[in-house]
Amino acid sequence: MLALAVPLAGCADTQKVEIRSVMDARDQAICHKDISAYSKLLLTGYHDHGQSKVDIVAQMMGMFDRFDQLDMHSFDRVIRVLDATHAQCEQSYRLRVRRHQVWREIVEREQLQLQKTADGWKISAGL
Repeated sequence: MLALAVPLAGCADTQKVEIRSVMDARDQAICHKDISAYSKLLLTGYHDHGQSKVDIVAQMMGMFDRFDQLDMHSFDRVIRVLDATHAQCEQSYRLRVRRHQVWREIVEREQLQLQKTADGWKISAGL
């Protein structure tokens, strides 16, 4: 039984690295106001609290248009791999936005759901 535990732990570690990469890419997409990169991180079938991927992308486009500059930094991240295709990421983030030379900042905690697809891990709920 112990022999099985080691390979499974290794798989979970690899998946956590992949999920960390997705979450870091989200921060970068927001900082660079790159809606294409942001959209690619979301599951095509995203649906949460009545919002679809189209709704989430539209909201982000609105934020990109509304602010001159954005700075997103995630921290205190906990990733839980639930099974081979589902995971949760709980993290805090600091979002700074600038408009008309005035910076505003919010710090929040979020819990995102992720699903593994043929194209890798995608955010499936929680935004």
